[in-house]
Amino acid sequence: MAWSGQFSDFDSFTRQNDKRNTSNPRCINANDNKDKTNIKLEDINLGYSSIVNVVGLILSREDARSVQSRKNSSTERFVFNFTLRDSPLFYVNVTFWGKEQNIKDLTDRFHIGDVVCLSNVQVQAKPQDGSDEKYKSATPVPFCLSGSENHSNIEWYNGPESDTLLQLQHVPIKATNDFYTLEDIQANGQGLHGEHVNLLCVVRKVGQVKEITTKAGRHTQRCELRILDETCPSFALVLWDKELIDLALTWVPYETVIFAADVKVTYDDFRSTMIATADSKTIVTVNPDTLEAQSLYQFAHSQDFQDGDQSSGSKTDPSLDSITDVYNISQIKQIMEDLSKEWKPTQYGIVYVFLTMFNIDTEGGGVLRFRCEKCRETVYEDRGYLCSNVECTQGALAMFDTSVIDKQPVVEYSVPVSISDHTGTIEHCFIDGTVMENLLGIKAEVFRDLNIDKRTQMKWNFLLERCKLYFKIFKSSSGGTENKSVFRIMSLKPAKVQDCVQNFIREM
Repeated sequence: MAWSGQFSDFDSFTRQNDKRNTSNPRCINANDNKDKTNIKLEDINLGYSSIVNVVGLILSREDARSVQSRKNSSTERFVFNFTLRDSPLFYVNVTFWGKEQNIKDLTDRFHIGDVVCLSNVQVQAKPQDGSDEKYKSATPVPFCLSGSENHSNIEWYNGPESDTLLQLQHVPIKATNDFYTLEDIQANGQGLHGEHVNLLCVVRKVGQVKEITTKAGRHTQRCELRILDETCPSFALVLWDKELIDLALTWVPYETVIFAADVKVTYDDFRSTMIATADSKTIVTVNPDTLEAQSLYQFAHSQDFQDGDQSSGSKTDPSLDSITDVYNISQIKQIMEDLSKEWKPTQYGIVYVFLTMFNIDTEGGGVLRFRCEKCRETVYEDRGYLCSNVECTQGALAMFDTSVIDKQPVVEYSVPVSISDHTGTIEHCFIDGTVMENLLGIKAEVFRDLNIDKRTQMKWNFLLERCKLYFKIFKSSSGGTENKSVFRIMSLKPAKVQDCVQNFIREM
């Protein structure tokens, strides 16, 4: 599919939409609805009316489930929960109550992407303590809607607003730039464990659906997707909901872009990495009609991904040989400033610089970083390299008996440097990992054991020397509204004389 970023690119509907037709006796059109007064969600207030009729698009939904009756503990009530949207800004959680067969009939008939009319549903204020949204999608309205099989009704709708409502399938419920990159999640690691975040990603692979029986005897399904973005080629997204799994089975690898709002990210101790899970709070927008999604789609089609490259956290950066654009420091600063104001694709380039700060011989250290071997959480020498993450087996054991812990951490470079040319200076950027290993020619574990004199000798091999630096600049929203641009060093090595001469001629 060649995506131009327009709604018309997504006119083909999924299995749910195919069931909509005006000849269906359970589908109402505008004439059938002429005696009803439908109200927009934005016009509802708690003092307006307790009973309303609403038309909207089903954004997300759950399977039927039973709830023990408060009045009679020996009986069960059944409930169908879903989220309804009638405009880009307004959506609401809806609950339908009834007998088992009635509720299961509703869940069999109505699915994500259906346009429906709710009749005689009750407007209820949301609890002020937020308990109503602990396991439901957070909504922008101060109320929820509730219906029952005796007094309320839900039908497919095919009125004049249907086409407009269907377009909402491709409009994210969150700001289009309010998402974490997959690299952000890996970098934050345990700091995000248990949090709900937004993701913008391309589907790389849809795994097999597995039937699972819980300890309580409940049958459920599990499907694991591999997703990617510009910062990470493979990341796990786990689905447990049958409705979302059925929808995911229609997604095409490298073609389908999703904006997943409120997915839960956790640290997987078995795999020693972060993963994402869609739960009852998650709302997925398929092929969002946004600039960011269109750019990510184009990125996915510009890369040559290897099927065997499924490791979470490895990079999708182009090879250094393919990066040819040369910049100066002033131009880089302008790119970073522009990127902090509005979203733009990741920028790659080359700059010829002098290392004007390269303090690898300081007494206080500050050039090495230590991580837990198990969970990659940062650990510290003055704390005996003990992992403070209780979700990690190392950290959990340390709470009870520090003598059983292997205290040898993973050692990595993290060297703050300043780089300069005739147009300016970028201060306190970092040379990390293999980039520093390639520059110095030794691993971080070996560098840790060097004395100060040896480190000083190595320092003067590079300080104030002309270097060729490959960089990437990307926008890191980190799930918040204060977006920032990030300058990352991809490679750094002494510059060849002929390269410097060519760059000098280009600058003239």
